Amino acid sequence: MDAPRDADGSSRAWQRDHPWAFVYDRISGDSRIGALLWRIGVGSGVDVLHRTAAAALARLEPGATVLDIPCGGGIVLRDLPQDHGLRYLAADISPAMLERTQAEARRRGLTGIETVEMDVGDLPLTGGSVDLVLAFTSLHCFPDPRAAVGEMARVLAPGGRLALSTILTDTPWPYRGVWPVGRAAGVLGPGCSGSELRAWSAESGLVDVRLRAAGGLSYLTATRD
Repeated sequence: MDAPRDADGSSRAWQRDHPWAFVYDRISGDSRIGALLWRIGVGSGVDVLHRTAAAALARLEPGATVLDIPCGGGIVLRDLPQDHGLRYLAADISPAMLERTQAEARRRGLTGIETVEMDVGDLPLTGGSVDLVLAFTSLHCFPDPRAAVGEMARVLAPGGRLALSTILTDTPWPYRGVWPVGRAAGVLGPGCSGSELRAWSAESGLVDVRLRAAGGLSYLTATRD
């Protein structure tokens, strides 16, 4: 795969398995200390992410295709039953994260999990081939969030759904303080505001766009027209 188009270096940082990637993975997978740190850091629990993922997965019929990007260390796999009957594409730009996802799938006894290295700005998937895209704690890490929204919408089949979460540039203080720190560390892209995210969703053919805040994170769900 060609190197991602990454003017500010955020994708390269994640691809090289930046230390924060390991920290995020460990925090997100810990139900006690990690859950507390999540609540302190973003003002809402990781349980909101899991409820959103579980609700989206529950709508699918057997044989449906799921794209989980970035899959990280497999955080959403805990919301997947062992008899899921889905084609589950766990995608990330980081080979190290894909290895962690494979290990998590084995630990949970999950089969049918395909780990694939992908650049969200140029997905190697046919348009209309995916029934659900999950992209949690995502857009703020991408070098081109507008292109990412367009690509995720492009691969959705008519009636397919997108569920994502991100830190918006116009999120309330003190959570907005993550931007100068993350940009200085090279792990955050330019991000987007809530109005920009709604506009990009609409221009990409997404309807029933719903955006809600949960502390410093905002969750979006939408349907492909």
